Amino acid sequence: MSSFSSMDKLISRLTQPKSLVCGVAAMTADKFNWSCLWTRVVWAALVLMNPAMGLLIYFVLALVLPKWERNF
Repeated sequence: MSSFSSMDKLISRLTQPKSLVCGVAAMTADKFNWSCLWTRVVWAALVLMNPAMGLLIYFVLALVLPKWERNF
């Protein structure tokens, strides 16, 4: 029964727009009006499948997204 509560806690944590690492998934979800949960799940899958490319894209977007929001 505790596994259900821990899974519920994980899902509730992933759906909150508050940043987990540097907020790229939350910013991307907000920018394109996507679900924060599924954006984070896709980012996690990308990083697990190809860690070097996933992390490179993640940190490039961490640098670009805040500047992109200011220009629009």
